[in-house]
Amino acid sequence: AMKKIFVDKNNQERIVAESGLDYCIVRPGGLTVEPPTGIINVIEGEAGSIARADVAQFCLDAVREDNFPYIGKAPCISSVGGTGWVKDRSAKARDGMEA
Repeated sequence: AMKKIFVDKNNQERIVAESGLDYCIVRPGGLTVEPPTGIINVIEGEAGSIARADVAQFCLDAVREDNFPYIGKAPCISSVGGTGWVKDRSAKARDGMEA
C-alpha cells in the first residue's frame, strides 16, 4: 500500500516540476500542534518535528517574498535539527538575542 502512495506522490511532484509554473513543494518533518516556534530549518536528511503554524509561515513566505530561495525546489523543513534556514522569527531573534 505504501509503495502506491510514494509512486503517486512522485508522479504528482514530477507533474508540478514539469508544469512550467513557479512552485515550492514543502516537505515538513513530523507535524505538531504546538504553538509556532518561529524557527524553520531547511535540512538535508531526516527531518525532526515542526509546528503546523511554522509550516504555514514557510508556505506564506514562498508566496509573498520576492526572491524566495526555494522556488523550483522541494525543501525539507523542521524546527528541530538541521541548518541552513535564512530566517529565525523566534522571540529571541526579534529581541536581538542569539536563537
